[in-house]
Amino acid sequence: MTLTSTTSARRLAATLAAAAICSTVAATTGAAPAGAVPIGPGCPALYILGVQGTGQSSPTADPLADTGVVGALLAPVLSAAPGLVQRSYIPYGAGFGGVVPGGGPDPYTVSVTDARNQLDAAATQIADACPDTLVAGVGYSQGAQAMSDFAADIGAGVGPIGADRIAGIALYANPDRALGAPVIPGRPGQLVPDPAPGTSGAAVSQVAITNPPAGGAGIAGAIGYGDLTGRVADICTEGDLACSAPDRAAFLRVGAEIAAQADLRNPIAALGTLNGLLHAALGDAWMTVLLGDFAVGGGNVDYLPQEGLAARLVEAADPRTPVPDGDAAAGRWDEIVATVAANPIVLLPKLAGQLTAAWGQLLADNVDLVNPAVLLRYADTVARHNGYATSGQLGSGIAWMVALAHDIAGSR
Repeated sequence: MTLTSTTSARRLAATLAAAAICSTVAATTGAAPAGAVPIGPGCPALYILGVQGTGQSSPTADPLADTGVVGALLAPVLSAAPGLVQRSYIPYGAGFGGVVPGGGPDPYTVSVTDARNQLDAAATQIADACPDTLVAGVGYSQGAQAMSDFAADIGAGVGPIGADRIAGIALYANPDRALGAPVIPGRPGQLVPDPAPGTSGAAVSQVAITNPPAGGAGIAGAIGYGDLTGRVADICTEGDLACSAPDRAAFLRVGAEIAAQADLRNPIAALGTLNGLLHAALGDAWMTVLLGDFAVGGGNVDYLPQEGLAARLVEAADPRTPVPDGDAAAGRWDEIVATVAANPIVLLPKLAGQLTAAWGQLLADNVDLVNPAVLLRYADTVARHNGYATSGQLGSGIAWMVALAHDIAGSR
């Protein structure tokens, strides 16, 4: 995922060609070619890309059908800002290893990657075809994870388009939500999103993302948004395990990350796959500990953790984490063994004490898993996860997208 650059001439040629193709298709059939984003007639002030949640899309889904949670947000936006907004939905597998009704057979991580790749292609096509159009994104659940990854890369300057082309990103039930994140990540206490690039923000200034903040964190991980900070809203219902998982439940996150990588349709085969993934994660975590948490030198060895064992396990189970250098880890282990063997009477008791303390911290980092009061918060987690459209959680997002469209149109 790298930021591409072209000459002005090539960009203009691509823009004119894409605009001509899309306008012709829209005028004659009302649809876009297979795999293309439906644009037209004409270029809007704001183009919104939506990514549905698990079980709410498919590779053959109609990109213009306002269904699911994201459809419940975008349909009112179209009605409230006619002519200013166009939208389409990313058609993808939306699966979790084949066990979620309506979802495809692929493992969750494969499904999210597919959605992310299509987001990149869609945003690039819109940016090329409509140079004055700004892009917004709305993602729910699995779709929010793909959208948050898309936003994070753009905010870091390594996405498919520049941050100056993004008007706003709305995330609902985001598995990548940071611990205790406010509704506008990186801006505690801020309720009004930042203006879209190049606009006065007059309409957006009248919008407040007043959804109640949630505790806990996303079940998958946490990322930041760089240059998009202030233009990303991360909305989570308290007790929704996808985005509000308890803080001290590292084993739960490890289990979720491992399950996300497996084909779960055949229980017997799935057990073998899950066992292999778990062993690989444990091995990667141990190599990371060896390389990052042991200090060796001058005849001494100390375990000085830069991160706790719980964090190391969660990172290792995440398929996005690079695999550690196995040869370097083996070399560090040999170095530790040789140093301890030269002075076991002093070093063994010290290391035993340090590692015992680390083990105790690992247990503390999972204490929420055996706390009845904490577990009670998730008694109706499925209803909370599925209830964003019916509980009024989408209202502020609708108002925000409409305001963005008016601000962008007014800036032209």
